[in-house]
Amino acid sequence: MKPKFNNRPNTEHSLDGKTIWNSRSVAVVGVIISRVNSKLYVLMEKRSSIMDHPGKWCLPCGYIDWDETGWEAVIREIYEETGLYMFDHKSFSSLSGMQPFFVNTDPKENRQNISLSYGFVCPNLTIPVHSNPEVDEVRLIDVLDLDKYDIAFNHAERVRMFIDKTDRKSVV
Repeated sequence: MKPKFNNRPNTEHSLDGKTIWNSRSVAVVGVIISRVNSKLYVLMEKRSSIMDHPGKWCLPCGYIDWDETGWEAVIREIYEETGLYMFDHKSFSSLSGMQPFFVNTDPKENRQNISLSYGFVCPNLTIPVHSNPEVDEVRLIDVLDLDKYDIAFNHAERVRMFIDKTDRKSVV
């Protein structure tokens, strides 16, 4: 059964032949770590050709819609982009409950004025079969191999930051 979300999507407008969005300009980022045997993996997705930064890898991410909290937005974005509904995995844990582990307000970084990073630990994660035109592929990537991938939005740094902030006993 598809989960019900309370969001009201951002609206798209055309202005001088360009697409602009009426949005809250707040991005959410989901760092999902899974331990398989003795290795740590992070859930990442490869951006499709219709997205900015096509072909690059990133964490599940997107904008907060109207009428939703940051927590609700990150749960929704993870689901929309990967098919993974976090509440189907009852063993997942979050570093600080429903709050982000990192808040970025530097307007020079990426495009957002604000980005909220949420972290999850989900043992023995399996990726559901899912289709989204914005995403070419979803996979678990060994955190030690992150430098081998072309990663957008400094998301490799977010992964490392989450692992450093997490009680290592909960993921290692």
